[in-house]
Amino acid sequence: MKKEIEINEVIKIFFNKTIYEIKSEIEIPNINFHFNDNNYQLFKENNIKQKDIDFFIKHYNDNCLSIEINNTLSFFQYLTNIINETINLFKEYGNFINTIETVEYLLRRIWLRMGINDLSDINNYLKNQLQFIKNRHLDCYEEKIIKNDDKYKIYMKTKVNDFWDETTRKMVFTIKNNNELYELPHILYDIDDNNTCYIYGVQSSQNEKNKHIERKLYKLNKGIDNPNVHPSKVCSLLLFINVLRKNNIYNIIIPSLQVLSYHYHELLSIESKKYYEEIIKEYNDNPNDIYLKNRLEYLKNWYLHVYQKEDKISYLKTEELIYLMYRLLEHDSNIEIVNEVNIQGDYLNVKIKK
Repeated sequence: MKKEIEINEVIKIFFNKTIYEIKSEIEIPNINFHFNDNNYQLFKENNIKQKDIDFFIKHYNDNCLSIEINNTLSFFQYLTNIINETINLFKEYGNFINTIETVEYLLRRIWLRMGINDLSDINNYLKNQLQFIKNRHLDCYEEKIIKNDDKYKIYMKTKVNDFWDETTRKMVFTIKNNNELYELPHILYDIDDNNTCYIYGVQSSQNEKNKHIERKLYKLNKGIDNPNVHPSKVCSLLLFINVLRKNNIYNIIIPSLQVLSYHYHELLSIESKKYYEEIIKEYNDNPNDIYLKNRLEYLKNWYLHVYQKEDKISYLKTEELIYLMYRLLEHDSNIEIVNEVNIQGDYLNVKIKK
């Protein structure tokens, strides 16, 4: 069994690989890292090559957002702890683990989850991310029944996300009977050490949906003058609220849009177009190649999913999510919204009454 990743390995990968990927905008937007304690001695002690330090210094003040790092050692120690805890979590859920790839992916993507205030307090952001990963409060590795009547059963299961997603975990609810199955939209959530639940999105499932069950879900719109949101998302959130209540979690935070999200999806849009056009040309030159045919179909679906969708994704993670939370007030009188987002803070605070 491989020992845990050590901090010196993390520092080396950050300077040998991650910083080049970020500065080249491979997958994620460019970011400046400002080590304000001038701790370059730490890098030399870890045998970082001078060419890599020179590259870092050359791009120190690119025209992009900057992360202020006041304690370099603490910064890399948090990243190391997050990596090791993430690997442990993936293993618990039976996910395939390639340790070095996991380190590289995490160092490249973890910044995508930052809010605007995290830029000036990055260690607190990393501290929270570590709490989220370690928190097992709602973990449900296998499907379990949470509601059962004569005809339908509702199951729930926790799944872990990759670091390009908004949160560490998602809760998946599925409605089933003998012949019908409907996977409700996923709740993207995290929980901190203070038992506060952070909800970053309600993400539509890509799995097949049963139209008969969906028609029943539309009963949630009865008496609602302006439904605004799909009833399947309302149903999923109501179920999640009940799970939180049963686990003595009464405080919910709906954060503002993560600061790198919009440009990240712009980059995905550009990349999807590039790869889709390349595979079309390659397939047209080799129309009998089964692999290319399957690859074309995969990249076509990806292209249709992300190309020029940054505005829609931004809406789903901001306005629609806020509409959803206000919509819950129509169904559960024990839910209270206690502030106005962007007026009394850059997040929405929701209280669940006991």
